Amino acid sequence: MQNWDFSFLDIIDIALVAVFVYYVLRLIRGTRAVQMLIGLAVFVVVYELARFFGLLTVEWIFGQFFSAFIVILVVLFQHEIRRALMRVGANPLAYAASPTQMVDALVESAFSLAHLRWGALLVIERETGLKHLFDSGVEMDAPVRSDIMQALFNPQAPMHDGAVVIHPHVGESGRIVAARVLLPLAQANALSGEFGTRHRAAIGITEESDALVVVVSEETGNVRLADAGTMSDPVDANGLRQLLIAQLSPYAGSNA
Repeated sequence: MQNWDFSFLDIIDIALVAVFVYYVLRLIRGTRAVQMLIGLAVFVVVYELARFFGLLTVEWIFGQFFSAFIVILVVLFQHEIRRALMRVGANPLAYAASPTQMVDALVESAFSLAHLRWGALLVIERETGLKHLFDSGVEMDAPVRSDIMQALFNPQAPMHDGAVVIHPHVGESGRIVAARVLLPLAQANALSGEFGTRHRAAIGITEESDALVVVVSEETGNVRLADAGTMSDPVDANGLRQLLIAQLSPYAGSNA
């Protein structure tokens, strides 16, 4: 058996590949790209089985498919590739930015809705991707502002049902990336009977992901924060601001 010539450069090479794979998997987690990646893996397995058993026609068909593999990969994952390139080109010094601007916009939006007694669910995406929920709603790209939130959650508006999903952006007040999104409900015994469907939906998504949810009650006008399957007591503007800053500071810019 020949001795391997394993140098320090090989360790660096393996480490760089491992980091690259980690960030690719982190980028596509929670998106449809995961299902597409599984589909491509199935194609590879079928192709190798066809070669092993000598199924020439099947092998030829899949061979033609894989001859244009790079083009297919770019078409299937264009959104994820664009996001990755934007992250690479982003200012690395901005990753230490404070989430204060986004928090201020969220607090203003929540209490403007509470004043009007318009129920609302404001879902703040963190590490876990929430793109799999977008099929139930409407994708959009708008800043987090109280007037936009009022337009979305106005009971007479066509998109007032459901939740909005907010994606943190470095140096900005966040972006609304989806509206009228349906959230999974929590288990029947997860909340007391005083809470309705809106609060159960807030708890449900925080049980399945690390998202934060600001809940505005239509009946009472109370504002609460749902996190990790638990619901806070009603908070005022200052209390909500402190809770959001404490929870979002480690994530500032991580999803930009």
